[in-house]
Amino acid sequence: MSNPIIDILNALGSLLRFGVIPFYTEMRSGQFNFLQILAAAFAGSGSAGVIIIYFRDKIRQIPLYFCNDHVILCGVNETTETLVQQFRDKKTKTVVIGAREDSYEAENIRRSSTVMLSGDPKNPAVLSLARLNKASSLLALTGSDGMNAEIALSAMKIREKRKGDPLTCILQINNTGLWKIIREQVLLPGSCPAVRVDFYNGPALGARYLLGSYFFPGVQTASAFAPLLIVVGAGSFGENIIAGASRKWFETRPLSVPLQVLLVDIRAREIKERLLMTYPCLGDTANIHAVSVDVRSAEFQSGSYLKSFGSYSSVLVFICLDDDTAGLTAALALSHHLVGRDARILVRMDHNPGLAALVKEMSPETVPIIPYNSLSFAARPDLVLGGIREILARAIHDQYLANKSPHDTGQNDAAMVPWDDLPERFRESNRLQAEGILEKLRAVGCDILPLTDWKATSFSFTPEEIEYLAEMEHVRWMEAMKTQGFSFGSIKDEQKKTHPSMVPYIELSESEKEKDRDTVRMIPYYLGLIDFQVYRPERNPADGAIPVGGRERE
Repeated sequence: MSNPIIDILNALGSLLRFGVIPFYTEMRSGQFNFLQILAAAFAGSGSAGVIIIYFRDKIRQIPLYFCNDHVILCGVNETTETLVQQFRDKKTKTVVIGAREDSYEAENIRRSSTVMLSGDPKNPAVLSLARLNKASSLLALTGSDGMNAEIALSAMKIREKRKGDPLTCILQINNTGLWKIIREQVLLPGSCPAVRVDFYNGPALGARYLLGSYFFPGVQTASAFAPLLIVVGAGSFGENIIAGASRKWFETRPLSVPLQVLLVDIRAREIKERLLMTYPCLGDTANIHAVSVDVRSAEFQSGSYLKSFGSYSSVLVFICLDDDTAGLTAALALSHHLVGRDARILVRMDHNPGLAALVKEMSPETVPIIPYNSLSFAARPDLVLGGIREILARAIHDQYLANKSPHDTGQNDAAMVPWDDLPERFRESNRLQAEGILEKLRAVGCDILPLTDWKATSFSFTPEEIEYLAEMEHVRWMEAMKTQGFSFGSIKDEQKKTHPSMVPYIELSESEKEKDRDTVRMIPYYLGLIDFQVYRPERNPADGAIPVGGRERE
């Protein structure tokens, strides 16, 4: 349990490192350590406990008065801890609101010079204390989807009359069933111009990245059987692994050969039923064998549940437990039972990088054990703050790379690199294209949902909608070209910056119009790349705005 006097000194340290008291840099570490030791000597006295705690909290709040353009994070957990460290590296000031004062994550957050407020993050008074009106972003990352939605509503109430740049409000929504309710009934796009609401699903992002690196259903195996996918310890991450792998199988392999999934979790049967209800195509795509067993039990260690699956020579294991030690123990137990098969074991290790490095060195050659950090890709400031727009922009660029031959030459050679190496002007072009997709959907009364119906990528707009959106796309393209200095010319000339298509849509040739129509028809496909689908909500959120994104005309 934390000591109030020690907490005061830690709060002072945070205050000093925050830049409020500049002479901290001149204080010798030995002097500061002496003060901590001195405080500890008197910590046993409880007579002034209430006063000490009061002053501790007040000291912690002092840096708030110097906060501008900061990021507010709601919730104390592994995700916020990871993000706080990265924001600190980027010199971005952060404020964390949460109730888990004595947690391991809270202690690490305080040590990173971040201001921590203890309280209810959906309480407008607490958000105001965190200087919401001066913040650039609000990240609602608590473990409750409902709580995160309430935080956004409180922020909208506080900012509803504020002018200027909108506050970026990112909600973590893990439950696909709640998404539609929250999106359609509570947080309609554009309902509060002072707040830009977007969504984030860390487990889904992490699972998609991991599957993209290790699960390749399109590759033929020597066995006539489908490979065996073992998921140990489900939770949100494990459920997304099962759903994501099954969807990839649905799209690349015949339904006559179902994917075999062995789900090992103490609540395996309950999880299986929930997955089958959420994803209508799952039952015809995968055979999920639910084994309800505690991974810490002797039954799991014995591997008796594997006897029915001895015919599967190709095995891929995802251990998704959030306890590093338990995960490693499970991986070692499974490795002994899978000797002689073409198997790999991926084990989640988010908390102990030293142990993860040791696993890499000691992994048996017969059955490789590969540690992974579920937060290393998903919990990144650019992805979280960018929301769906950023994720979609990356997917569009990945698709561009997949469709282009590495031998192609031309003016866009600089774009033939992974996203992290892409020049910022190309990144922004992809972001505008992603934003344009979302704007176009709103213009015809549509919205997006997490992709649960894997057939939804075949969604079709009406002919009238295609024509309307194609004209919008052409307007967008012309505006983008004008900003680059292009004007009409009978011949396309990059040097003189002329282009024959710089005319109203009605004057385009049919072949040029068809390019814009094809861009519109591709919208469901692009959304499918990031596990989203188009749908028509009962309430129409369209505001008729002109989109600002689209594809680049050749």
